[in-house]
Amino acid sequence: MKKISVVTCIYNEEATINEVYEVIKKTFFGLSEKYDYEHIFMDNCSTDNTINILRDIAAKDKRVKVVTYSKNFGPIKNEFFGYTFATGDAVVGFEGNLKDPAELIPAFITKWEEGYEVVYGVRNKTRDNFLMSFMRKTFYKLCSSLSEEPLPLNAGVFRLTDKKVVDELIKIDDYKPYVRGLITTIGFKQIGINYERNARPRGKSKSNLTYLIDFAINAFISYSIIPIRICTYIGVILSVISFLIALIYAVIKIFFWNIQAPGIATVIVLVLFFSGIQMFFLGVIGEYIGAIHSQVRKKPFVVIKEKINVN
Repeated sequence: MKKISVVTCIYNEEATINEVYEVIKKTFFGLSEKYDYEHIFMDNCSTDNTINILRDIAAKDKRVKVVTYSKNFGPIKNEFFGYTFATGDAVVGFEGNLKDPAELIPAFITKWEEGYEVVYGVRNKTRDNFLMSFMRKTFYKLCSSLSEEPLPLNAGVFRLTDKKVVDELIKIDDYKPYVRGLITTIGFKQIGINYERNARPRGKSKSNLTYLIDFAINAFISYSIIPIRICTYIGVILSVISFLIALIYAVIKIFFWNIQAPGIATVIVLVLFFSGIQMFFLGVIGEYIGAIHSQVRKKPFVVIKEKINVN
């Protein structure tokens, strides 16, 4: 009998955690003739009643494993670290907000049995508001187009990953890993399944604007040096334009010396424009240097506080 590991990363999800447990239990009850399962909850130091609820669940069901951290290390690290505790033949990522349909997991397993090592859900429709939906789609398209290798569009945590892919994934030494990109980089046979993503039934989203911006920047700098190259190209173009303008002014001054040069307002605008461009370029370079700095210093990736039903 094959075993499936379900990894759920959570933070302050007391409103949904019981239902998450029940929906996974119900899904695998229908698969119990062929598959065993374990449900691993990675708690990112929740401050509500989440961990107490998980303790009660784990005390009644030994298939449920719980890992908690000494502090909130962020969802990016939490997702990656969850794979290290999986002992199954395949790992399913399932978020704690109940937006993704657990009913799709059997379809993932079917594709896996057909020979696909990675089966990911593709959000062809979501219940997000227009602005959030537009921002997500734009991010995925930009990230894929700027990456040195194409990344799947509209694919998130909800996926099934074969154990051989997981084994390669957890070998990667990356202080701030972009898991979706890493799985694409590893390769193997991959396929997407379209689905409609639901709205969060209860509770509040923990993905604020600051996190989303940080997540997007991390994705860009992790999988592409094109932003730096764009800065280089723009710098060269602006230098050429500046040289041509200076040459034109020199010609005008030599042959039409009585024509007055533009006023001080034009000079101020140009100085501010080029200063803004320079600061933007320094910011882009700074993001790459910051990523290198974090990787080199080797601070603790995460610190575990408690493990329940984990050997």
